[in-house]
Amino acid sequence: MIARQNALLFVLLTSSLAAEELKVRPAQAMGLLKTQCMSCHNAQKQKGGLSLETRDLALKGGDNGAALKAGDAAHSALITSLTDSGDAHMPPKKQMPEKQINLLKAWVNAGAAWDDTALKKFGELTPADKLVALPAGHEPATTLALSANGKWLAAGIGNRVVVRDMTAKDTPIIATLEGHKDVIQSLAWSSDATRLAAGGYRSVIVWNPADWKVTHTLTTPLEGRVTGMTFLPDNSTLVLADGATSVKGVLHRWKLGEAKPAQSIDAHADNILSLVISRDGKQIATGGADNLAKVWDAATFKEIAKIEGHVGHITALGFNNDGKWLATGSADKDLKVWDIASKEMLMLLGDKSAGVNALMWSPNATSLTYLTENGGVHGVTELKTHDGVRLAFTSGKQKKLISLESVPNTAVMTTDGKNIFTAMHNGKVIKLDEKTTLSPLPSNVSPLTSNTSPPPTLSYTKDILPILTKAGCNLGSCHAKSSGQAGFRLSIFAFDPKTDYMEVVNDSRGRRVFPALPEDSLILQKATVRVQHEGGQRFEPDSESAKTIAEWIRQGMPYETPNQPALAGIEVTPAEKTYRKNEEQVLKVMAKYSDGSSRDVTALTDYISSEKAIAAVDETGKLKTSTESGETVIVARYMGQVGISRVAVPAEKLFPPERYATLTVRNEIDKLVYARLQKLGHLPSETCSDADFLRRSTLDAIGMLPTVEEARAFLADKNPSKYEQWVAQLLERPEWADHWAIKWGDLIRPNPSRVGVKPVYLLDQWIRQSFRENKPWDRFARELLTAEGNTHKHGPVAIWRDKREPIDAATFIGQIFLGVRLECAKCHHHPTEKWDQTDYYQLAAFFTQMKRKGQGISAPISGEPEQWWFAPGNASIEHPVTKASLKPRPPADKEIPIAETQDPRAVLSDWMTNPKNPYFAQAVVNRTWSSFMGRGIVDPVDDFRASNPPSNGPLLEWLAQDFVKHGYHLKHLMRTIMLSQTYRLSSLPNETNVADLKNYSRSYRRRLPAETLLDAVCAVTEVRESFSGLPPDALAKQTWNHKLESQFMDAFGRPNASSECPCERDAKPSVVQALHLMNSNKLQDMLTSAKGRVTRLAKSSLTPQQIAEELYLACFARLPDAEEAAIAGKALDVGVANRQAAIEDVLWSLLNSAEFVFNH
Repeated sequence: MIARQNALLFVLLTSSLAAEELKVRPAQAMGLLKTQCMSCHNAQKQKGGLSLETRDLALKGGDNGAALKAGDAAHSALITSLTDSGDAHMPPKKQMPEKQINLLKAWVNAGAAWDDTALKKFGELTPADKLVALPAGHEPATTLALSANGKWLAAGIGNRVVVRDMTAKDTPIIATLEGHKDVIQSLAWSSDATRLAAGGYRSVIVWNPADWKVTHTLTTPLEGRVTGMTFLPDNSTLVLADGATSVKGVLHRWKLGEAKPAQSIDAHADNILSLVISRDGKQIATGGADNLAKVWDAATFKEIAKIEGHVGHITALGFNNDGKWLATGSADKDLKVWDIASKEMLMLLGDKSAGVNALMWSPNATSLTYLTENGGVHGVTELKTHDGVRLAFTSGKQKKLISLESVPNTAVMTTDGKNIFTAMHNGKVIKLDEKTTLSPLPSNVSPLTSNTSPPPTLSYTKDILPILTKAGCNLGSCHAKSSGQAGFRLSIFAFDPKTDYMEVVNDSRGRRVFPALPEDSLILQKATVRVQHEGGQRFEPDSESAKTIAEWIRQGMPYETPNQPALAGIEVTPAEKTYRKNEEQVLKVMAKYSDGSSRDVTALTDYISSEKAIAAVDETGKLKTSTESGETVIVARYMGQVGISRVAVPAEKLFPPERYATLTVRNEIDKLVYARLQKLGHLPSETCSDADFLRRSTLDAIGMLPTVEEARAFLADKNPSKYEQWVAQLLERPEWADHWAIKWGDLIRPNPSRVGVKPVYLLDQWIRQSFRENKPWDRFARELLTAEGNTHKHGPVAIWRDKREPIDAATFIGQIFLGVRLECAKCHHHPTEKWDQTDYYQLAAFFTQMKRKGQGISAPISGEPEQWWFAPGNASIEHPVTKASLKPRPPADKEIPIAETQDPRAVLSDWMTNPKNPYFAQAVVNRTWSSFMGRGIVDPVDDFRASNPPSNGPLLEWLAQDFVKHGYHLKHLMRTIMLSQTYRLSSLPNETNVADLKNYSRSYRRRLPAETLLDAVCAVTEVRESFSGLPPDALAKQTWNHKLESQFMDAFGRPNASSECPCERDAKPSVVQALHLMNSNKLQDMLTSAKGRVTRLAKSSLTPQQIAEELYLACFARLPDAEEAAIAGKALDVGVANRQAAIEDVLWSLLNSAEFVFNH
């Protein structure tokens, strides 16, 4: 263990002087190198070929040359890699504070003197006499030893050894042995039962059972906890396993009566966690935290076999009768049997449910019993060696025998195999007989005197988990990897805190905590890099985080305290503020609890800025704006709760209110948009031209270009109400239904290869008919959600054929109709939102009562139909982690009582379409707004969350309320948007709004969707595209299946329904699209078609100027300006022979222009 005084080194690192002013002692630099660098750059790992353990090695350098140039920090790779802009930035997972970088710079410039003495202090051991009393109630049963004659069972319970007479009635306790301060780690009987040895921290005590007096105490040179122990056949020699935690595993052979071990070897690169002896006493097997198992000659410690094949700690071992096979159990959840001579795996066993904590061979070695860390007791019979052909799990017949109430730390079996005794984390010793009957051994051990300690004030969930989360321990790049990191595995984003707690407190018999000396607990030594930690230093030894963890361990490591209130949310201050450029602000975060209490959690909160170019925030919550104007959101996340602070950095020059009072206001939209622009110092762009409005509104509303005749008429019309009349006309056009059916079909239509052609076709027709009827949106959603019947007769039922599993339905409904992305919460807590697994699965519970009859998902052709219906019953779903039965509950709301005869989907529909629902109306309003304005008020449109707030909350709220007030009618919503002044703004920016991308101070250009663009090309060329299975005059927007061939639409982003829906479109232009427009044979055929516009114009008597006007009106709904008319007229004035080619060239150039491809 590491001495407490090492923390002094870190105090020396806190100087705030500039680098050139520092007078650095080498010990300070040693502390930084040890904590920040040597975990990776040591003799064992040598990452980048570099070791920094000595000055010579640092000067020698690694793969990239010398790390140090004494006297020249500016050209030392060690220093240059520390800056945030440094090449191959170090440390890789955390930015070193500037004051520490300055300290190292000064040290290098001063000559980089080395202090080996200071460096060695990081490995100093804590004397055993420094240990303190165990916390109140901390008395786990950690280890067992059964005497060879079966008479005495010794159990390590807390720091005492309890011995029972197993031959007497009620197995009375005959001795309670004390002497260790730390939790007992190992026990061993001599084969003649004349000695009992117990291992603790840096000591072994041996008692004589005749009078239970201490006969021997072994101490020096032990370095850590004695984690394994056995007597050799001579009954006077002990083999011990110890070692400084996480540093090494040492084997000692120690003759009782001798002052020192006869032999000591470094057996493992990390602690030894299990040790057994063969029945003949000739072999010792050890299992380590380095994921290796080794077999040794007991007399000489010569290595016989090194077994590699586990990816977790080796926590259990067992020789078979003749000592030729070794069974290994691991934290990686595998149980394997090996041939020692060949080191080949013979059997792969286990149910993969949890790590293996103990294993035992039956007396005749024909079966195995093993215990797992989740309390399972399993038996494996009919063992078969693996022949390399059969699957590994055919190696034996697996059966779960029983579940225990607590974590089993170890177990022993009687020599006749009839009884198993297991030591439990809750302090009990349990007997399991051959009938799998459990019976706790009676306990009348008096509690430890420390049990009079005051009740704990700290808990894992409230105090420790936030520290681990802030330190990044439960990130996917660290210990939350699927297999963990370095034997320590946490759930990602702490979605399973109870399992994480057991990993911290109980894994490998509690090796990460040291209750008798909390400051020396492995979890602290790693985080402060007092032992090597590849993740680097997460906090300093004298930090509040380190002190809190140590105090929690001292208090007994409670999971929760009595009557602990639940975390209800967090509040960030300031919630919203307008800043000057280069202004700083320290945010404050308060956690709010269910009992009304609160506490400051600013230091334990994670922060991120959505727009770092506007304002950046550091890990302490200190915000600083940049020199740019704009808006951003600072997201604060604490224990699954999310809060935000909105940041606005307006232009340096703000306009007076009178300037905005003169702006044109056509409806409430404009008032709400102008209010936002005024706050930011933006002025809206000018009103767009009539031609721009005509083209923009027609493309947006019906996905078509206005005809030449419509354009001429609209441009010539002087009636001020022509805009309202045109919008009203658009909304009654038949193309409106097909255009919007395509948009929603992208999101709703499943893949016909999965669901069948006919069901998808019927669903598409139902969607189109719903839009033709102008079906209110609440009714549309309800009919879709509650659909049942035959997939070959009723279109909406195809949804259930596709979203067959409740969890898939939950993801789909949440994203499409509520605008929330819940899929992250399927496996873990949502990283940037409040949703957790319970939220996700309770939404899924609404869909658990759907039943079907049929042949399942069909082949690419329609196949057989399926019948889907609601089956009355108790709607519920199992939580994947807690296994609790969850009732249906809508997101962010309370459970809704549902009768067994009531369809839960109808209940969900009622909740969704309630006018007060916070999601439903806003979700569809936001999608529709995005289609017309180029960006959602919440963007992405299906990602409503606290950490992604609307750019104009009042605007979104008003639109949703107005939508509900007018009966959920989409046409009313669209009319309101198109008749606003905001919609009629030009896409040309002014000097105040050129950087505005989300406040609608101007129109945002957007590329035309694939179907709209193809229909536009067809309209301009007057040549229709043909689609298989559709009428000759069909529009692209009338296609209903992505498999209807069209290279053009595929190139321009038509979504493929075989991908995971919802099938959002990628609106970004690409090289493929540009090449397609320039070189497509299909487009060339349209231009040269005998039935097309080009041929008609070429044969007409129109002048070049008239032809140019028609082409511009067809493409852009406007006349060419003087310069364009002159250029086009010159190009077209080529004589009759070349007239058609000239028109083709001019039209080709117009079709390839950004003005044509974009709506603007």
